[in-house]
Amino acid sequence: MKANNKILIIDGTYLAYKSYYATLYSQGPILMSNSGKQTNEIVAFFNTMIALIDYHNPSHIFIAFDSHVKTFRHLLHKEYKANRKKASSDFYEQLNTIQTLLSHLNIKNFYIDGFEADDIIAKLVNMFANNENKILIYSADQDLNQLVSENVSILKKIKNVNVTITQNNFENYYDFKPCQVIDYKAIVGDTSDNFKGITGIGPKTAIELLSKYETLENIYANLDNLKDSVKQKFITYKDDAMQDKYLATLRVDFDIPLNNLDEILLTNFSLPPKAYEILDKLNLNLIKAKLKKLEIN
Repeated sequence: MKANNKILIIDGTYLAYKSYYATLYSQGPILMSNSGKQTNEIVAFFNTMIALIDYHNPSHIFIAFDSHVKTFRHLLHKEYKANRKKASSDFYEQLNTIQTLLSHLNIKNFYIDGFEADDIIAKLVNMFANNENKILIYSADQDLNQLVSENVSILKKIKNVNVTITQNNFENYYDFKPCQVIDYKAIVGDTSDNFKGITGIGPKTAIELLSKYETLENIYANLDNLKDSVKQKFITYKDDAMQDKYLATLRVDFDIPLNNLDEILLTNFSLPPKAYEILDKLNLNLIKAKLKKLEIN
C-alpha cells in the first residue's frame, strides 16, 4: 500500500546550530542586516528548510526544538551534555527570530519544557507513523536512529554524502539494528552526551555481544557465558550502563499541543504581513522571494 502522506519532521535545534556555526566560520563575511543584526543563522536555516521541501515534496511539515530549561536527563545525570559549550547570545537571538517567523508562516513548531527535540519527534512518530503516513526526519542526532522503521526514515549526511537511512539499508551504515541503538550507546558510551558506558568495552565487543544476545538486559542475563574479564566489566559498570540506556531511550509519555495531522499540513503555509515585517526589517530579501515562491506552489 502506498502512503498517502509524507511527513517531514525537522530537528530545529540541530538545524539552527548547524546553520549558525557552518556560516560563522565560513570564509565570507558574516551576514548582517542593514541595522547590524546577524542573520547568518536565519538565512541558512530557511535555505535548508526550503531546499528540503522542494526536494522531498512533503504533504506535512513540523519542526521540533529543545526545551528552554534543563530536561529530565539533566536532573538524573548532572554531567549530561555538560561538555557542550553554551552558544553565544547572537545564536539565541536568531533562534528566537526563526521560531517567531515559523509561527507567523503557520509552520507548526514548538518545544516542551523538560524534553528534547528528539523526544518530541519520537512522540510524533508514535502518534502518526503507519502505512498511511511515511515520516522523514532531518537530523544528525544518532539517538533518532532508534526510530527507523518501515515507515520512518532519517535524512542525514554520512562521510559528506547526503543519505536516507531506512529500515532496509540501516545495516549498511551501522553494525546493529535500529532497536539496538540504545543498547549500543549504553555499552560503549557517548562522549557527546557524557555517557560513560562500560569502561573497557569497545565497539567491536559491543557489536559481537549484541549480535549474540540482542539487548543489554539479555547480556546481563547471560553473564556466566562471557569471558571473565568482560563479565567483570559488565558487573562493575552495570549502574552506569542501565542509566545510560534509560537516558538514551526517547520518551513519548508526555502531552504535546498537536491533535491531528491537519495542523501540520504544508498547505497551511502562508506569508502574512507580520512575516513580511520581520523579513523586511532584517533585509532578508532572498529568503522572502523563496518563501513567496513556496506560497505560490
